Amino acid sequence: MIKKVTMLLALLTVFTAHVLAASSLEREIKNDLKQFDGRVGVFAKNLNTGRTIEFNQDEIFPTASTSKLVVALATYKYLYPQAGSAKASQYDQQIELMMTVSDNNAFQELLNEMDTNNQDVLTKTVKDLKLRKTQIHNKDAFQKYQYHSVTTPYEMGKVFEKIYTGKFLNKSKNGQLKYELANTIYNDEIPRYMQTPVFHKVGELDEVLCDVGVIQDGNDPILISFFTTTADHTYSSNFIASESAKIYNALRRK
Repeated sequence: MIKKVTMLLALLTVFTAHVLAASSLEREIKNDLKQFDGRVGVFAKNLNTGRTIEFNQDEIFPTASTSKLVVALATYKYLYPQAGSAKASQYDQQIELMMTVSDNNAFQELLNEMDTNNQDVLTKTVKDLKLRKTQIHNKDAFQKYQYHSVTTPYEMGKVFEKIYTGKFLNKSKNGQLKYELANTIYNDEIPRYMQTPVFHKVGELDEVLCDVGVIQDGNDPILISFFTTTADHTYSSNFIASESAKIYNALRRK
C-alpha cells in the first residue's frame, strides 16, 4: 500500500512539474507576443489533447500565399472530378508547384480558370470549410481590406487541420497534398528549429509574413497558425521561428 501511495505521489509530482513548466512557458510566449513590434496573431493546438494557445486568433490578416491551400482544396474538390486525364495531370502539377515552391504562375492559372468557368468554387469551398471571416480572391475583401484574400489565424489553422486529418479530400489526394507540404523549399519560419517533420505553407506579401502547419514528432501533432505584419521580414521570420519552437514545447506532451 505504501509503495502504491509513493508511486502515485511521484507521478503526481512529475505531472504537476510538467503543468507548471508548460504554464510558465505559455506566459513567456504571451508576453513575447504582446511585445512584438507590429501586428501578430497566433492559433496553436495540440491535435491529440485539444489544448490551445491563442493570441489575436480572430483578427483579420491578408492570407498572402496561404490562400493557395484553399485554392488547392477547391481544385481537388470541384474541378478535378470533372477533368480528363490530361487536365487532371495538369491540376496535379499546378498544385504541386503551389505547395512546394509557392509558384504564383500556377496559382494565377487556376484563379483565371475559376474566374472563367467556375466562379463559385472558392465561395463553395470556404462555405464547406465553415469559415466565417475568410475570403479568397474576393472583390468585397479588396474593397474592405485592400487585399483580395483575407483570413484569421484561427480559420487558416482550421483549414490546415482539415488537410492534416484528412477530413476534406479523399485519401489519395489528401496524402499527395500532405507530401507536398512536407517537401516545400521554404523552411525558415515554423520548421527552422524543429528536429522533426513539419507540414506547412508559408506566405509573404508586402508587410505580411505568415506560416501555418503541423509539427509531427510521432506523438502529438502540434498545429501552429502564425500571422504577422511588420516592415522587417527578417525580424518577423526570426520571431515566428523562435516562438513556434516555444509553442511546440509548451503544447506537446513530453
